[in-house]
Amino acid sequence: MSNESVKAEVRNGTHVRRVAEDILALVAGLGAGAGLMYLYDPDRGRSRRKKLTSEAAGLLNRGEKLVEKQGIDLLNRARGLMHDTTSQLLKEEIPDDILAERVRSRMGHVLAHRHEVQVKAQGGVITLEGNLSRADRARLTEEVEGMPGVKRVKDHLAARMGAAPGMLMGLAAGLAVASNVLFSHARSKVDHAG
Repeated sequence: MSNESVKAEVRNGTHVRRVAEDILALVAGLGAGAGLMYLYDPDRGRSRRKKLTSEAAGLLNRGEKLVEKQGIDLLNRARGLMHDTTSQLLKEEIPDDILAERVRSRMGHVLAHRHEVQVKAQGGVITLEGNLSRADRARLTEEVEGMPGVKRVKDHLAARMGAAPGMLMGLAAGLAVASNVLFSHARSKVDHAG
């Protein structure tokens, strides 16, 4: 390919690009004109402008609230991270009475009946005593083990026997059969006596 033909193609490419830009500008101008006609229509233009203004204000308001909410969340996360980092670096010893109270407080978020569990703390070792279901027991010990200041958890929790749905249905069915048998037996006695 010669130097002249490359220059001609570049000129033609530039020309095509200019034509495309002119067409794009024409379409944009037509769109803007149609939009202005729509908004400044003598019959319904005023209500359209009012609706557009209201929607724009609502969108801005929602955007501000979202940004504020996300900013507060990010700030809280940063504070939590800073606290966790400093507590890990400083490895402060938490007094046993405060540690036990923190565990009791956390139990309120994990268990429905936190009064069923007694908490003791000694040298950062937490002892848990009481009766809990297996699921509550596992959830509580996992939660307490992850708390700052807790070195170890002694699990002295007894498994509470919970009533399984199948057990309750079996009991109800047994009672229904027993009452049916008793009712039939009583009826036969009345029939023989009469």
